[in-house]
Amino acid sequence: MISDEMLAWQTLSGDIAAYEELVNRYKNQVYAIVYRIIGHAQEAEDLSQEVFLTVYEKMYQFDSNKKFAPWIYRIATNTSISALRKRKKVVMVNFDEAYSAPMDCYASIQVGDPHSMFEQREMHREIDAAIMALPENYRVVITLRYQMDLDNQEIADTLGISKENVEVKVHRARKALQKILLNRQAERGINNELSANR
Repeated sequence: MISDEMLAWQTLSGDIAAYEELVNRYKNQVYAIVYRIIGHAQEAEDLSQEVFLTVYEKMYQFDSNKKFAPWIYRIATNTSISALRKRKKVVMVNFDEAYSAPMDCYASIQVGDPHSMFEQREMHREIDAAIMALPENYRVVITLRYQMDLDNQEIADTLGISKENVEVKVHRARKALQKILLNRQAERGINNELSANR
């Protein structure tokens, strides 16, 4: 199989088939990044197309001595952040919707136990909402780390920051996520007590 870097070089030489192959290889990952940051399916599709147009137009800026994946992920991330800043609002989304197999996370649950399945789904909804409540810089690192499964060096390459900075951001993002979840759990506990006393 031809490497992504070779396909990028061929694209620069005018080979449209090479560009189409890059699009086919990365369309799902780009969409997943954009969707997780933006939170709206139709807008994520539009922005994904914008990402690939940018990739084609700026292919001459790609350093063939480096990996292609972090470069395209960086374009997807920057395009998403720019779009978020333009609209300045947050939309709630299902965190598992961008996965190709959304029910994989429920594989360990007994099929005959609807209570466990309900609890798992509720937990995922809580996490989804908490992730969307994170500041955009934390949401980006959480998305790249846990949804795209990039290691810290790959995230550093994608964001153009040091690996150490990524480690700090991931740590802070996880702490912020934990705080949001604990606060919501405490609020829900108070609300549950109030409704039980009525």
